[in-house]
Amino acid sequence: ELSESFLRQCLWGIPTHTGGAAEGKRKFPDNTHDALLEVLRDFGLLRKCREADNGERTFLVPAMLPERPLLLDCDISKSWLPDDAVQALKVLRRRFAMLALPGNFFSKLQLEWSLKDVGEEEHFLQEHVATFASRTASVLRRTEQQDRESAVEETVVVSMERRKGAFSSEIRVMGWVDFIGAEETASASSVGSTSWSLFREVTAEIRKSARECGNVVERVPILDPETGEVICALDPDGRELRGTATFVRISTTDPVRVLQLPRDDLVPPADGRHVALRNERRQEPERPAPSNEVPPGPVATESGSGAAARVVVYCAQRGGD
Repeated sequence: ELSESFLRQCLWGIPTHTGGAAEGKRKFPDNTHDALLEVLRDFGLLRKCREADNGERTFLVPAMLPERPLLLDCDISKSWLPDDAVQALKVLRRRFAMLALPGNFFSKLQLEWSLKDVGEEEHFLQEHVATFASRTASVLRRTEQQDRESAVEETVVVSMERRKGAFSSEIRVMGWVDFIGAEETASASSVGSTSWSLFREVTAEIRKSARECGNVVERVPILDPETGEVICALDPDGRELRGTATFVRISTTDPVRVLQLPRDDLVPPADGRHVALRNERRQEPERPAPSNEVPPGPVATESGSGAAARVVVYCAQRGGD
């Protein structure tokens, strides 16, 4: 986010006339800045984020975001199984391949994703926030909690790549959910649910914007359970993923195999219902069961012929006694 004063200085405080009667004067006087901000907003080039009590505003300007890669622990451009998602309770993936897109395509989406309020009466959904943003990637997070359930956090990572070829643009989307503070506070009995609201919104906006620009191919990557490599990609509206069966049967040719995968691990429920979450991977450490075995009694031993008997007594204490 950029403060309004800094934004005005960057855009209009530096350019000056280099000749004529106006030489040395600024090209954009202060009294034109408000109108210019409105023009930039109408063209989808910036968006107001906040306004302080003193009237100072902050703006998001995607074109001024840095050129930087995603952090390694959530870099889906390199792998569909980044470190942050390895232990997640649920994961969804989506890939969009498109024709050449306008230069500001991704920046307009970033404006749509920035600080959007979402509220529902039966439970709370925190406004989602961008915890990372560059010119080609965003990381969004939102918390959600149903009544009498543990709060969960949904993370959605979006990465865009432009390259040569018929479908020269690709956008990867990956979402995962986990209990808030899972490593420190979630117990084996924690239960919750997710509506995948953030993942649904992000993919729907990409789909809508891409179709306005031309043809788009949307696929669900299927990963090899053993290697984590993509072995096939399915149409989310295709025969395999339609229906309401708990498991989806997938046949692959290279390598030849048949997979039975939970539907909730591939696509969000079509009816918008919540997906139940349980902290099954974090189990309480097992304690040894108390033993009822009686320790051996006294044992008499002899050191040799005619020697006095020696008595050895074995003692034991049960754990917890």
